[in-house]
Amino acid sequence: MGFREDLEAICGRVDGAFAASLMGFDGIAIETAQVGSPSGIELTTVIVEYSGILAQVRQAAESLQMGKASEVSIRTEKMVAVARPLTPDYFVLLALAPEGNIGRARYELRIAAPKLVAQL
Repeated sequence: MGFREDLEAICGRVDGAFAASLMGFDGIAIETAQVGSPSGIELTTVIVEYSGILAQVRQAAESLQMGKASEVSIRTEKMVAVARPLTPDYFVLLALAPEGNIGRARYELRIAAPKLVAQL
């Protein structure tokens, strides 16, 4: 399986998932699987903007000697984004509805991480 199939599989196993994306911390998407879209949200733009936030969180954690960030969640009224860094250059992000299964999202990203890293 390739990145797209892996990302689609993650979305399929998480209730409320809109999309999963493998991205660089530079904001460039390697692959994105979009299975839905929250109304009024330009999902691609949100994911790119969140990559900058994730890069800042990662940098802050390391500069404060807190260790590496292993997961970041951003919850808004219309969407929840759960991100997991994979390497120093890449992360995977799952976007889902606020009422979606966030615990399952966290689990699926944790389980998928080694497989995605092996394909990079």
